[in-house]
Amino acid sequence: MIKTSFLILIFLFSTAFAQENSTLFTIDGKDIKVDEFVRVYTKNNINKQADFSKESLEEYLDLYIKFRLKVSEAEALGMDTATSFINELASYRKQLTQSHLSDRKATEKLTKEAYNRMKEEVNVSHILIFWPNSNPTKADSLKVFKQLKQIKADAEKTSFEEQIKKYNKQTKPQYINNKQKYEGGKLGYISVFQTVYPFENAMYNTKVGTISEPIATNFGYHLVYVKDKRATRGKMETAHILIKTKETDSKQNKKKAEEKALIIYAEIKSNTTSFENAVIKYSEDKKTKFKKGELPLLSSAEMLEPYAGASFALKNDGDISKPVKTKVGWHIIKRVKKEEIKSFDEVKTTLEKRIERDSRSNVARKLMIEDTKKKFNFYQNEYAINHLKNAYINSIGKPLNTEEFTQILFKIGDKKVRQSDFIKWFGTSRTNSKKALEMQFDNKYELFETSTITKYREDNLEKIDIDFKNLMKEYHDGILLFELTNKEVWTKAVEDTTGLKNFFENNRDSYIWKERIEYTTYKAKDEKTTQKVKKYLTKGKTKEFILNKLNKKEEKLTANTKKEEKESNDFLSSLKWEKAYIYSENNLDGSSKIVFVENIHIPIKKELKETRGYVISDFQDFLEKKWIDELKLKFPIQVNKDVFNSLIQN
Repeated sequence: MIKTSFLILIFLFSTAFAQENSTLFTIDGKDIKVDEFVRVYTKNNINKQADFSKESLEEYLDLYIKFRLKVSEAEALGMDTATSFINELASYRKQLTQSHLSDRKATEKLTKEAYNRMKEEVNVSHILIFWPNSNPTKADSLKVFKQLKQIKADAEKTSFEEQIKKYNKQTKPQYINNKQKYEGGKLGYISVFQTVYPFENAMYNTKVGTISEPIATNFGYHLVYVKDKRATRGKMETAHILIKTKETDSKQNKKKAEEKALIIYAEIKSNTTSFENAVIKYSEDKKTKFKKGELPLLSSAEMLEPYAGASFALKNDGDISKPVKTKVGWHIIKRVKKEEIKSFDEVKTTLEKRIERDSRSNVARKLMIEDTKKKFNFYQNEYAINHLKNAYINSIGKPLNTEEFTQILFKIGDKKVRQSDFIKWFGTSRTNSKKALEMQFDNKYELFETSTITKYREDNLEKIDIDFKNLMKEYHDGILLFELTNKEVWTKAVEDTTGLKNFFENNRDSYIWKERIEYTTYKAKDEKTTQKVKKYLTKGKTKEFILNKLNKKEEKLTANTKKEEKESNDFLSSLKWEKAYIYSENNLDGSSKIVFVENIHIPIKKELKETRGYVISDFQDFLEKKWIDELKLKFPIQVNKDVFNSLIQN
């Protein structure tokens, strides 16, 4: 924890890789540019508003020179080549890399988009035609797309509901992977994160009363019909009593379920039974039966209709609804608490984490890949790719000889990726189907190219991301500075007992006890005990005598003696500083506090054991100052006064 805190503090002295600008100062011939100093000075004063006054700049320049001196010493000692340092820096780099791999602007845009969508719920219906197989070809995709286009045209002539009925009631249902080929229906009101991202885009981007273009997802192609949009009503935590029914139940059983729900409701409203007791006694929801019927905090889009409508119609916490029918049965709903939509800053981190797990993260990832290609001059050899693809298709599952495939597939930066690299990565296909091989190759090649580009970006982030570059420099200098300062100052001050004693003896006049009061605080159980304590104190009896005398049968009294300076607390400042003075006060429970002044001690020099912590701190300051003076002799410093003066604004 000490090291982490130190690294955070050291970020205040972080350095940028200097641009071509004026040199502010040199250390041992190494130039420190003015832009570097201005950046860290501004960063350090971000909350105090850097004023660029002469006094402020001089103070910070002194601190920054000391910082650079220590880093220079660590590098001169070769600490940056130690295995432990290299491993620790690599560990920090690994942690930092993940947050810098994706396109941050895209992530921020997606986060704000998700927040704005949280404010709205969309009433949608859809028709889905599943992919004909798990690895559809372009021809398969086109066929399904054309079919959806025709369904859309038919829906615009008739209605979307008519098309749902048509494709949900096939006389001879077709099944793919145990799923009916045509699937659709009313989804009701839904909101952000409740569907896959392409579907979500369609429902938010389609106007009310219109049908979207065919939307491709992992399942197939969808048509999305937007019936209505409404403002989100926040989230609500509810509890319920459920009496189950099914659509297949007889009319008689359905009627019995309704009557039972009405009877339970009447019992609760007449106070014959409480809601909680009714949950245990009657509810058929096994998951909530013994949890007071309580459900998680949900938006109306996450609830069944009309459960949502009834829940959000309840005005106050604790209000209970009349029985409400949904597709799973009759509910009696109790409002537990309502929560309005939080501010963007409050939910930002949560949204970012959800986006990382959501399919929309692919958007930021794709933008990152395109950005990497552009910044590192990506080149792709289509001829070599097709040549390798044909070889795989014709190999019919037999291994390819890497020595025969040496053409460059693509180049990124200074890295050349050859056909043989892909062969080694891919291995041998286990299928004898040429069509399956073709689809397999396309999928594997895309994955290979993407992972290679991602790894190259990760290895070369410093070249394209100035923020990452600066952070890594901060970690680099911070680790070095911590290790060296720990060795030269902090640990030495603790372990050098002889040096500590000598420092203390040479500075004893700096460690003085001011006038102190020695006093005993007695806590008496009752008034009778209090009076006896005062009597014994007046007679000059010791603390031990009084305790033994009054605690023979049971503990009626406690006592604690301290020796403190007047400034220790307000009570001591107000107390009469006079030997044998007695002060007492009564508590509401009949007990009392009695303070007895044992002695007044004149100012005296402290012993080392009495002030060791302060002495160690001062010894550390002494060692650091001495060390800095030595470093200044070792690494000559030259400040460009003209450049420094040009920074002064006040």
